[in-house]
Amino acid sequence: MSEQDKMTEQETEVTASGENSQEEKKPEVPTRSMILMILAGCYLLYTGYRLCKNVLEGVEGGSWGFFAAGVGFIIVGAVMLFTGGRNYLRREKEKRAEQEAQAQIIRETQPAEEKKTMSIADRARLAEGLDDAEETETQADTEKEE
Repeated sequence: MSEQDKMTEQETEVTASGENSQEEKKPEVPTRSMILMILAGCYLLYTGYRLCKNVLEGVEGGSWGFFAAGVGFIIVGAVMLFTGGRNYLRREKEKRAEQEAQAQIIRETQPAEEKKTMSIADRARLAEGLDDAEETETQADTEKEE
């Protein structure tokens, strides 16, 4: 390949990767997955606790291998619980912020109901116009009767 072809390919890759990063967001984990991660983390914490407790109490069949497995379960369960909870709370916060932004956009696009105040002079002119309109209606009615 020539140098120009290589440069064109590199530019295309840079442009494509730049467009993808702008257009595509980070893939979102569904809420169900986050809730399952939280539940699995709780279960692993409980299981690890029970394994460690059984070894420390000297229950028959409890060995230090189970204690090590229990500690591992506790660590993995805590990480899963923390990660799932953090992602869930972050998602809820983003949803609330997005809803608030949409509500703000709707408020801004709808015409604001402005109450216009009239000066005393404007009200007097309006009243004169109403009086003149009533007089012309009265005159038109009397002309029709005749």
